[in-house]
Order: sequence, then structure tokens, then C-alpha cells
Amino acid sequence: MHDDRFHIRWRGYDRREVDAELARLRDEVEVLRVDRDAAVATAEDLVRELEDARSELGEYRVLHAGYSKDNAVSGCIRYLMHVARQKADAFESDARERSEQMLRQAEEVARRQAVLLDQTEQETQRRLAEAEQRAREIVAAARAGAAAPGRWEPPDVPGPRIVSGPMQVVPPDAQPLEVVPPDAQPLQVVPPETRPFGIDPLQADSLQADPLQAEPRGQ
Repeated sequence: MHDDRFHIRWRGYDRREVDAELARLRDEVEVLRVDRDAAVATAEDLVRELEDARSELGEYRVLHAGYSKDNAVSGCIRYLMHVARQKADAFESDARERSEQMLRQAEEVARRQAVLLDQTEQETQRRLAEAEQRAREIVAAARAGAAAPGRWEPPDVPGPRIVSGPMQVVPPDAQPLEVVPPDAQPLQVVPPETRPFGIDPLQADSLQADPLQAEPRGQ
């Protein structure tokens, strides 16, 4: 048996004994609380079962009212049919409620899909309009650039032909290099007085533009 007395020490009871006793009391209180909750739950279940039994007993009495003991079998059959009808009605109500809930969910999904489809179509139309506008701007800019005067266009010159294959090497003795000495072609110097009309080389460009400007020297 547990000793509830504490040993007296200087300035009061022993602190370790007090702490141990408090811990034990807390554990006992926790166990009692759990047992109390379980007892309350069990009592609630028993109350519900008692109410169900009373309800069934009342229905049975109503169904058997006016029948004698000899007709007890017929009353039992009527009671079973009544219980079966109640269960069937409960199943039907539950099925109807579930079907309505599924129908509401399907309608909600369809509505969301319709909204999403509408948004997608609007976005597609907007992008198509932007693409068409951009294409018209590019075509207009190209036409304006082509119609501009003085626009330089590169000549249509064919590119060099690239011949594949090994490079032909010409030996040095096949095409001799002719070296012309400097005295072979003497430089001819024409004195200024022998040049017709005294044309200055610096005035050649201006004479080509206007030949009437040339005047013979000595006049």
C-alpha cells in the first residue's frame, strides 16, 4: 500500500518525495480521464441503441394493433415488410442524393470547360489578328522600300565556280617566264611643244566634259 506521508526535513518536506507523489497523481488522473471518456462514449452508444429499440418496438406495436395472438405470424411478416420498405426508401434517397451531387459536379466541370474554351478561342483570335497586322506591316514596308527611287540593288553576278578535285601542278619548264630587260622598251618622252593644242594631262577630265575649252598654244 502506498504511503501518503512525507518525511519532514529541514525547512519542510523532502522535495524529491513531493515531486514523485505529484507525478504519480498526474498519471492516475490521466488514466481516470481516459476511462471517463470511454464510459461516456459507451453510454452514448447505449442511449442510441435504446432509442432505436424503442422506435422499432413502437412500430411493431402499431403494426400489430388489432391482431390477436393467433395472427402473430402475419403481423411479423408485415413488420418485416415495413422494415424492408424503410431500408429501400433509405437506399433510394441516398442514391438520388448521390446522383444529384454527381450531376452538379458534372455541370460544374462542363461550365469550367466552356469558360476555358471561350478564353482559349479569344486568345487564338487575338493572336491571329496580331499576326495578320504584323504581316500587313511587313508587306507595306517591303513595297515602300521597293518603290523608293535610287535604291541600290546588287548586280546579279554569278559566283565563282568551285571545281572539286586535285589541283593541277604545272612544271616550271612548261611555261618559261620571259624577262624583258629595261633597255628593250625605251621610254618615249614627247616634248611639250609637240603636244597638239597644248593639252595638259591634268585637264584631260575637264576636256572630256567640254571639248570647246581646249585652246592651241601660241595663239
